[in-house]
Amino acid sequence: MSEMSATTPSAPPAYRPPGLAVAIREEYNRTNVDFRLPMPRPKVRGPVIDFHCHLLAHRHAADWFEAADHYGIRHFLTMTPLEEVMGLHRDWGHRVQFIAVPRWGPDMPVNWIDDYRMRLESFYNLGSRIIKFHAAPGTMAMRGVRLNHPSMQPIFRDAIDRGMAIMTHIGDPELWYQGKYTDAAKFGTRDEHYEMWDDLLTKYSPVPWVGAHMGGNPEDLGRLQDLLDRHSNLMLDCSATRWMAREISARRDAARDFFIRNQDRILFGSDQVSGDDRHFDFLASRFWVHRKLWETTFVGPNPIIDPDLPKDAQTPLRGLALPDEVLQKLYHDNAVKFLKRVGMPFQEDATSKRTAAAA
Repeated sequence: MSEMSATTPSAPPAYRPPGLAVAIREEYNRTNVDFRLPMPRPKVRGPVIDFHCHLLAHRHAADWFEAADHYGIRHFLTMTPLEEVMGLHRDWGHRVQFIAVPRWGPDMPVNWIDDYRMRLESFYNLGSRIIKFHAAPGTMAMRGVRLNHPSMQPIFRDAIDRGMAIMTHIGDPELWYQGKYTDAAKFGTRDEHYEMWDDLLTKYSPVPWVGAHMGGNPEDLGRLQDLLDRHSNLMLDCSATRWMAREISARRDAARDFFIRNQDRILFGSDQVSGDDRHFDFLASRFWVHRKLWETTFVGPNPIIDPDLPKDAQTPLRGLALPDEVLQKLYHDNAVKFLKRVGMPFQEDATSKRTAAAA
């Protein structure tokens, strides 16, 4: 045996997911809601589609779909680690589609850009047609690379050449800009971040684009309206439960007007994140809050603690009670049109067909 043939290539390190906060009941159900009480499914023709979530492992799927079924949410666009995709695709492919993401967590490779390009190819071969760029201030500072840096452009080109859509996380809560991001030399300013995003939206127009978490700035609906008015390829998703509950509730009337005005441009998303200790009640708490926030006139305490506010100064939840025709687009129609545009429709399973027939 030759020396070369005797050498066995070293295997890549096993995937370790990022650390998640411990699920503490007093933090996800401080008001003692019975999340198993019946709740009618949303008044929507066709299945409800959650366009932004993180089902991180196959072993989390049973709790995940039990909670989702209880709250009438059928399909998911999930940012699942590539290492977990095959199992979910095999057993739950009729309910999930995948958004391409880089390796994330404690073992992020030094050459993460090259690694991401290889992962993008694998995600694409598994049917993904959307790529996610996480460009929050903390992420860009950690990587030492902003989204418009030349080193990022090969990833953009790889995705665009494959006809993929783009999702970006730009910005973060305004409370964070006023707190942990005050070092502008390290993190940059919000205006700098949005100028960067604006330039990329222009550069890569008309690529379909989703601005995650209400474009990362639900505190400034005027900024979002300007972006939507100038970039016809841009959609927003309303994911991030605690953030949306706080900031949408704080400007309830203006937010309701914004959703109605832009009813063709907003996608429902939960930003639900699975975990080994995140069982039915934890997952249900997020779905419960979203449904109360978008569908009802509910005014009252949020069962989920907001860690960015003092415990004695939590923002009340104030539902928007969006009109039925707006909810139809938010929960279903806008996602179907977007996914059709990029060639990524959900399979029609028996449950989806029964749901559509009953609606």
